[in-house]
Amino acid sequence: MALTDEQAWTLTSAGLVALADGVLKGGEASRILALVDAQLAAEQQDLWIDRLADAEALWEYARGLPRPPAERAPQILRAAWSIALVDGEGSREEVEVLVRLGELFGVGREQLATWRKAWTVEAGELAQYVAAFAALLLHRRADAAREPMQPIDDQGRAEFQALLARLPLSEARRTRALRLLDQEPTIDELGGALLLAEPARRGQALEEIARLVRGSNQVGLGRQLFLALTARMSVPEDVARVILG
Repeated sequence: MALTDEQAWTLTSAGLVALADGVLKGGEASRILALVDAQLAAEQQDLWIDRLADAEALWEYARGLPRPPAERAPQILRAAWSIALVDGEGSREEVEVLVRLGELFGVGREQLATWRKAWTVEAGELAQYVAAFAALLLHRRADAAREPMQPIDDQGRAEFQALLARLPLSEARRTRALRLLDQEPTIDELGGALLLAEPARRGQALEEIARLVRGSNQVGLGRQLFLALTARMSVPEDVARVILG
């Protein structure tokens, strides 16, 4: 499937932010490719992985892309900034790359700074919801594999730690999230917390959780838990199934 110009901008912008420190860190290429929902053919994936390894070539590619509509610029820049937040906070170099991208889109530095602060707060909150659902899924998987109420095994713990490493969480929040491996959250707790969130944030959280479900190795169980969560939140089942995809 060919990428749209907006999807190409999303990958390009995120790649440039990731390359702000000179090199891609472990797993960053996969995180960047996951920002677009399109299923890339193997040759396209190889092309983008090569492209994401060279900042100069990526800037050249960016200059040749049609400019996105002004109303789509915030979404593209927000996705790019999400890569900077993988370690909990963006660096000065990543900020400067984002500013350069903003200039290409006609977004001023002051406006971008305001957006960036809001995105950082939002990303941290969303990541906590995703982490709680992921922990709940691991606990349910452990219960199904062995006797109920058994601890999560080493493989499950490693999976959760790898997920936390990809989420925009500060070190303190990651440490708190790790406790969920031994202190199982509940559907009621997560659903109640989401109901207290602003409607827009709530919708974003459900979209992110649905993305987690689609990419998990326990899709069936994940879908069941997602529908149980949305039922707790009084989301109509047909709407929940649309979100799940």
